[in-house]
Amino acid sequence: MTRRHALPGSRSLRPMLIGLFGAVWLAGCSSQAVQPESGTNPSEAYTQLGMAYLERDNLPRAQRALNRALEVAPNDAETLQALAMVYQRQGEHELADEHFLRALSSNAGFTRARNNYAAFLYDRGRLRDACSQLEQATQDTQYDNRAQLFANLGQCQREMGDLDAAVTSLERAQAIDMRSPRSYFTLAEIEYAQGNHSRAWEQLQSFMRLAGTTPASLELARDIADARGDIENRRFFTEQLNALGHAP
Repeated sequence: MTRRHALPGSRSLRPMLIGLFGAVWLAGCSSQAVQPESGTNPSEAYTQLGMAYLERDNLPRAQRALNRALEVAPNDAETLQALAMVYQRQGEHELADEHFLRALSSNAGFTRARNNYAAFLYDRGRLRDACSQLEQATQDTQYDNRAQLFANLGQCQREMGDLDAAVTSLERAQAIDMRSPRSYFTLAEIEYAQGNHSRAWEQLQSFMRLAGTTPASLELARDIADARGDIENRRFFTEQLNALGHAP
């Protein structure tokens, strides 16, 4: 069974800086506009405001704030990638692609934007381009979530059918951060697909210790138990899935 998952970490937004704005009413206040406080950098203030709206899925206000930011600083990479994410959620795929590329052209070392762009490409089915962006992103040795980048790359390579490269990337993710759960799950899926059921179970156990159980992990655990002829565990995981409302 093939399971395809969205790339993790693709929608993380910087939290709005405390004190940058005054009281912000995001719901049910159509008549009250939110303005940046005086004394702040206008471009940064409007970008932070737009991202705060984006976090709350208020796309029209996010777009207006980010456009105001671009009026002040047309080539600001942070603003451009935030606007790309607005367009992505609106289904404006060409505009999203354009703004991601503009952000990376403005700041080629903007690794978070590159990961977000890779996730966009992945969701659009442009796997080769997504993997290419992730390969570039993983070169940033100072990126805080570098293990996640390798896990994302491994998942992308797996979807491309390059399992050897995928395993290498996923093992690299584990070497960088042994508590990176996604790498264990994807490796478990690969090992299961290749008939290595004991190794698949080891990887899946590591995932569940780190991340707990999820419907996908319970399904895989059930399938591994079934492949190993472990009737008791197959029944147990099936019951767990039924309790969550997932059919066998």
